[in-house]
Amino acid sequence: MGYPSWPRQKNTAILLAIASGFTLGAILLTPPLAMAQPMPLSPSSPSFTSANPLQDYLLGAGDVLFIEVVNLPPSVTSQRQFTVNLDGSVTLPLAGRVIVGGLTLPQAQQVILNAYSKVMRFPAVTVTLQTPRPMKILVAGEVTRPGSYVVPFTSVLASGPGIDLSGGLAWPRLSEVLAQSGGITQEADIRNIEIRRQLGNGQTAVTKINLWEMIQSGDASQDITLRSDDVIVVPKAKEVNAAEAIRVASATFSPQVIRVQVVGEVLRPGLVEVPANATLTQGIGAAGGFNVQRANRSTVTLVRLNRDGTVSRRRIPFSLAAQPNANTNPVLQQGDVIVVERSGLTQVGDTIGNALRPIGVLGTLGVFLNLVENIFN
Repeated sequence: MGYPSWPRQKNTAILLAIASGFTLGAILLTPPLAMAQPMPLSPSSPSFTSANPLQDYLLGAGDVLFIEVVNLPPSVTSQRQFTVNLDGSVTLPLAGRVIVGGLTLPQAQQVILNAYSKVMRFPAVTVTLQTPRPMKILVAGEVTRPGSYVVPFTSVLASGPGIDLSGGLAWPRLSEVLAQSGGITQEADIRNIEIRRQLGNGQTAVTKINLWEMIQSGDASQDITLRSDDVIVVPKAKEVNAAEAIRVASATFSPQVIRVQVVGEVLRPGLVEVPANATLTQGIGAAGGFNVQRANRSTVTLVRLNRDGTVSRRRIPFSLAAQPNANTNPVLQQGDVIVVERSGLTQVGDTIGNALRPIGVLGTLGVFLNLVENIFN
């Protein structure tokens, strides 16, 4: 006993009806072309290593955009440059006020296209970044002058079709911003620098940078380009290697010179400037060297004001032949004080001299009184 068979005509009719239903559903559910109707936008997540520097750039107040709209009526203004207002909007001819703040260039181009699609048939829109706003970057941690910095672009070459600007802008790099903040301190951990970046979806991305790899092996990818509102955090190293500190101090993101005080038995005591990678022996040399007749040349004292407000004081065995190391010839830091004390023999001599000085005065006075007495007698 089999299933009843449907007449071929009925089967054909049903199949056509089903096909028609799917076709109609597809027509109703298929999104219209972007040129005619708006498309939903999803925030992009910028990449720290994007090949296109504008791909993850978020527009903001002060950006100057070049917006070209094809087929605008002749009666509409031919203005093409527009500055993003404080509220993140641009006011466009015919389309009116459009919010582009916080969007990437591709997103802004789509939003503007959507706006013109409501007042024109088949609009075509091209958006490029004519002049970027000054970038604000916060630098915290082990740098000489932590704080917020306005970082300019070194050059703007915003030319080319549409938004495909590969390398069109000279974006500031990490090493340049660190140098602008006065450079890193000698206690900075350059292997674990953090970059915190706000994403278009409201989240924050964090990546770690190892600038020691750039110094050691020439890995230029570690010197990443920055974006506006990035936060740089330079942590404190758990241990400072003197040999590494000298190499780091020679880098462009370290201070070029530091100031230290040299007091006591040197030829030119006072404030001296030394290279950022200078050691204890070089600091004493910058002050003219020891006063060989009075100085204790076997031990010096290094006084350091730490960043947490505490003061450390170390007596260091001194040798002119000592190689850079933390124990006998440490690398100096900004604000260090080197104290060169008197030798034991000098201390004894000064003590005797001070003790005899009043006696000498009294003796002279006694001679004078005797002389006066003899005259009047």
